[in-house]
Amino acid sequence: MRQHAAFLATLLLLPSAAIAQRGSGSQAAKKTELFDQDPTPQGPTLRARDIEDQSPLKLHLDKHKDVKLTDAQVQQLKDAQKQLETSDSPLLQAVDSLVHTMRTNSAPTDDDANRIRNSRVTLMSVLAQVRTRYDSAGKAAVARLTTDQQARATELIDKQRDDASKTIRQKLGGGRD
Repeated sequence: MRQHAAFLATLLLLPSAAIAQRGSGSQAAKKTELFDQDPTPQGPTLRARDIEDQSPLKLHLDKHKDVKLTDAQVQQLKDAQKQLETSDSPLLQAVDSLVHTMRTNSAPTDDDANRIRNSRVTLMSVLAQVRTRYDSAGKAAVARLTTDQQARATELIDKQRDDASKTIRQKLGGGRD
């Protein structure tokens, strides 16, 4: 009986001991002056990968079951996606370079502000070129589908385009949320 009571007491005390040890949070979670002096570069957080994810061909490959693509259609899309990645590689490298140029570690000087402004204009031009290529590739891919598949594929592309513009606006908006 005594062992049974000791066992029950142990079961009741273990959860409370575990909660007590956790405390109100770790020291790492507390804000200090070092957080206020954060040297992390300020500026856009856009990456080339964010742009690559906006490819309508990649979307169709990811959603091939929703669009009900055949194996032959999937293979055609894979080949077209590889060609698109190859042709867009210089543009995506330019995106990374321009975003890096737009970042600053401190309050920008007048020269920095001019450099950032010029880089932003160039970046928007590069993004427009990529968008044009993606639109063209998406239209070509949809044209090869059956009429039933085209409706679903077009619907997915339209949703992706809306999401892509929101993502770009957010990631070019200046950095941290």
